[in-house]
Amino acid sequence: MAQITVTPDRVTWSSFEQPHRKTRDYTAFGPFRFDRRQYDDALRALNTATVPGDT
Repeated sequence: MAQITVTPDRVTWSSFEQPHRKTRDYTAFGPFRFDRRQYDDALRALNTATVPGDT
């Protein structure tokens, strides 16, 4: 799981955790920051992509 923070210019993934493994330390993992426009474009592309064999 992660916290996703969205601003007009950026999307940030942070505060990662694995709820089934509470003892694991993810503090060194991230945060990951993305340009908002590129992020939105990538989500749009995924949303419109078709699965092979899907009709």
